[in-house]
Amino acid sequence: MAWKTRRSQISELAEGLVKAGAMQFGTFTLPDGRETPYYIDLTDMLSYPGLFALAVDSMSKLVSAKAPRPDAVCGVPTDGLILAAPLALSLKKPLTYTASSRQPSGKKIMGEVHPGWKVLVVDDLSRTGKSILAAAKAVQEEGGEVTDAVVLIDRMEGARERLSKEGISLHCLTDVVELADTLFSMELIAEGDLKAITKSVGRRQ
Repeated sequence: MAWKTRRSQISELAEGLVKAGAMQFGTFTLPDGRETPYYIDLTDMLSYPGLFALAVDSMSKLVSAKAPRPDAVCGVPTDGLILAAPLALSLKKPLTYTASSRQPSGKKIMGEVHPGWKVLVVDDLSRTGKSILAAAKAVQEEGGEVTDAVVLIDRMEGARERLSKEGISLHCLTDVVELADTLFSMELIAEGDLKAITKSVGRRQ
């Protein structure tokens, strides 16, 4: 992708996320009790078809460039399915997803995974990589192979490194620092927000 084209794409995505309320700045508490200077909830994209289409199209192009020709797509419930389902449809590939608990059959995968299939794991965001890794292991239990995972946004909290140790390459359209830099250059966030995010990422790396 040409640099100018990508910059325009990220700018459009960043602005759309803020206007949709899918990315907010302030002080928020994560489920594990840690505080964060920003909050992302991509489910809000569903009410904005243009933004949603941009995210799906961008993810499709990312997969084509970085992880081409998967045999199936595995979504990480529940938010990962927001992107995994339309992405699988765009790629014309079977969609699977991990169940919240092991099924009576003993499987943890909903849908079919055939032995030897190369399965692409899809989530909306990446943090520590634990949820992506859990999905990958469930796929592997069914005989599938996972070498790549894709997310829209990397929160830069160790997912790439954790997955790399397991032989899985993480591909993201963008990360939280790039989004913050872009929003600051567009005067959509204050310098204090940018510094708080940069500091937060630095603490967690």
